[in-house]
Amino acid sequence: MSKPINDQAVKATAPATMKRSTRTPQLDEDTRRAIARKAKALTLIMPTEEEDAAITKAALSDPDNPPATGAELGKLQPARRPRGRPALNVTKVPTSIRFDSLVLDAFKAFGPGWQTRINEVLLQYLIDTRQLIRFHATVQATAKEQRKPDEFLVVARDAVQAKEKLKQHLLASGREEAARERVVTVDVGNAAVRDLPVIM
Repeated sequence: MSKPINDQAVKATAPATMKRSTRTPQLDEDTRRAIARKAKALTLIMPTEEEDAAITKAALSDPDNPPATGAELGKLQPARRPRGRPALNVTKVPTSIRFDSLVLDAFKAFGPGWQTRINEVLLQYLIDTRQLIRFHATVQATAKEQRKPDEFLVVARDAVQAKEKLKQHLLASGREEAARERVVTVDVGNAAVRDLPVIM
């Protein structure tokens, strides 16, 4: 009479060298599609020589985007922008200063930007006490009389510094030709001046 098979007994008598199954588990349809999409996105598709020649010919004949000349390429400079905020015309210098709590609380009460507001108040004080002067500066073209002159509002100690700051601003803006033209400055004091670019 045969005995019922005991699973525990079978496992105990199985050879020690028997290996477990190493079959890869089946992936569901969504996972397989995601893997296929990723593989396709990482595949680099190169044009044939004929396609590449046609693309180059079309690019060179584009009237809106002609190829740069050697002289133009020679003027290019590497773009090395430092980290952080973009550079401003005025360099802000970090410092430590003590205020009365009443003054500090009053400026902070209006929300963010209280340090900028304190700077504006101090700057206006220097203008009001004539320690700094507001100049209406006009760049007058000597060779091109038809061109409209450029106008700026420059804050400086005197007219000499105002002209120098304006020329430095023009050079930094890539306008070397304008920086060589004649600059006329007029002290406007606290007079109202129409909306002009301000150079601090």
